[in-house]
Amino acid sequence: MTEGEDNYENSIEDNDSERLAIRNELSSLSFEDLQKLKERIGAKLYKEVVFGKKDNVRNTPKVYKRENKNRPREMSSKRPVPFLKDVVTLPKQSEIRDPRFDPLCGEFDKRQFAENYSFLSDIRIKDIKAIRAELKETTDPEKVLKLKRLLQRLNEQHKAGRKARVELEKIEKQKEDVEKVFKEGKQPYFKNKSELRVETLVRQYEDLKKEGTGRIQRHLKRRQQKLKKRSHKAPKGVVS
Repeated sequence: MTEGEDNYENSIEDNDSERLAIRNELSSLSFEDLQKLKERIGAKLYKEVVFGKKDNVRNTPKVYKRENKNRPREMSSKRPVPFLKDVVTLPKQSEIRDPRFDPLCGEFDKRQFAENYSFLSDIRIKDIKAIRAELKETTDPEKVLKLKRLLQRLNEQHKAGRKARVELEKIEKQKEDVEKVFKEGKQPYFKNKSELRVETLVRQYEDLKKEGTGRIQRHLKRRQQKLKKRSHKAPKGVVS
């Protein structure tokens, strides 16, 4: 052993003996005195005196090797995960809303709807006139048949719209009459379904009478045919 190595070992032993002596002295102190000493000399120096100096040894990264080139490479599980990951951004789709079931669109008002789309009735009347004019000039039987069907469908739509407007006006008039009677302090009379049905039939026959007697006869004939079919469909022993 050389002289330098002897001196190094002697210095280590001296340091250890000094550290042991300091520890023995500190062990006799109270916790309050130790805390004051730590605050006076600093936490770093206090740890060096009590626990000794730590050698600064860098943690060299471990190199993972494969025993065989055909084996998968071993990876460390301590690899930090990136905070943000690159994700393909898709275009934001607009939210589809159905106004029939969306409370944001408000409540459905039949009268307001009829007023907003009243122009469709005028357009339909113009289409009916144009189809009638084209029907007079057309000689092709297939085209005539198509035009007649289209004309019939437009006429039915026009009549259904007119009937709906009349019914709406009738309901509003009934509401106004009920409110008027209430304001007068009287009890209003509400008609039952059978009375309303009779009134509807009477009004329907009056409209047919205006169009001509032939229209009434055709309507009665169709009604008789419906009743006849209904009686055939009914089970035996049951009178409709």
